[in-house]
Amino acid sequence: MTYDIGIGRCAEVLDDTVVVKLDSVMVERLQPGHPWQRPGTSLLRLKRNLCSTTRPPQPDREVFLDRAALSKRTMGALDIAGNGSTVSVDLRALLNNLDPQPSPGPQTKSRIGDRKR
Repeated sequence: MTYDIGIGRCAEVLDDTVVVKLDSVMVERLQPGHPWQRPGTSLLRLKRNLCSTTRPPQPDREVFLDRAALSKRTMGALDIAGNGSTVSVDLRALLNNLDPQPSPGPQTKSRIGDRKR
């Protein structure tokens, strides 16, 4: 099954890379137990070809990654403190505990004449 995963706000789009401002959930998935800073501090640099083809990255918009692209060993550079010091991270960790839920089926609408009084 393929679907897109939103991971954070786009900080920068370059020719072949994207820089994303991560929230605490995504930082925790990539570096479990690491003390997190504050919103918008942690940055992730990754290859642009991992991004959704239906929702390509745009500055200051949510970045969506293609789940199928993440299922292979893919690496990114995580800057937790936002100071330029990066560590290499396996982006497959973003898939941990992600079980897509089926969308609810169509709801039947009641008509005015069908209501009980």
